[in-house]
Amino acid sequence: MNKIKKGGKISNTASNGKNHGKKVIIDTDCGIDDAIAIMMAVRNGLVVRGITTVSGNTEVEQVTVNVLRVLHFLERSDIPVFKGAHKPFVKTSVSSAKIHGSDGLGDVGLPEAPFEAQITSAPIAMYEIAKENPGITLITLGPLTNVAMALNLHPELESLIGRIISMGGALYKGNVTRFAEFNFYFDPEAAQFVFDSKVPLTIVPWDPILQNIILEKDLLKMAKNAGRIAEMIVALEQTPLAFMEEFYGVRASVFPDPVAVAYAIDEKVAKSKIIGNMKMELNNNTMRGASVLTEGERMEIVTEVDPEVFKKIFVQTF
Repeated sequence: MNKIKKGGKISNTASNGKNHGKKVIIDTDCGIDDAIAIMMAVRNGLVVRGITTVSGNTEVEQVTVNVLRVLHFLERSDIPVFKGAHKPFVKTSVSSAKIHGSDGLGDVGLPEAPFEAQITSAPIAMYEIAKENPGITLITLGPLTNVAMALNLHPELESLIGRIISMGGALYKGNVTRFAEFNFYFDPEAAQFVFDSKVPLTIVPWDPILQNIILEKDLLKMAKNAGRIAEMIVALEQTPLAFMEEFYGVRASVFPDPVAVAYAIDEKVAKSKIIGNMKMELNNNTMRGASVLTEGERMEIVTEVDPEVFKKIFVQTF
């Protein structure tokens, strides 16, 4: 287990023992699709310099345990984990337990990890890792609380992060309210703080995720005889498949966080994107947490996903 002491340096070996891939930090509220996204990152050559955890799909303590379990399953104890924010800046947190199960990982019983999270908090770890790896990519798979805190504590972090790739927001229709997507809805003040920073930003919103549905029969076909990681992904997906069947009458899944990681692996996963801006609705009304598309050139926003490019990366994860 890697240790980081106060004021010390963070180090870990590169993904799969190689040192020529894209260096990334993953910030996650580790639920089911986050776990698959972490598997995808590790198995497709991204150099994961650290994983930071934040409350969202479940409480941050459970999120941290989940990340450690996933890394143990992947035999990647070399990747350091840092616990972060336990609640949003302003409003009471919300839960997505029905989709992710009581433990956030579909209650599949992943074994406890024999190693622990680091003592350094997530916002400080982001800064320390970025100092050692200027131009690093930050992939955010949950609420942006840690990122906003890190940028507030360390303004120079803006020039150290090469790009943030964030799964969050919705252009037209949300998934937690009619207008809002879960990650940005959970802590909209944090999202707006990040929008107001100068870090280059790519948004992977909810809308194009819905274009990338995989039916259970196709998932089983892809995973057949593909090994233990494929078997675990199928096990993890049972809770979302049941949720989709209950509410939409079809056993199928969407993969929001894996799409964001897939974009970091190969930008061709975005079939189309626009240059624009978003502003978070922060008032206490029915629009709260909505990400409103506005004029500007602040960010690139993915508007269409190429399912074939995604499936290729997805299958490579096995």
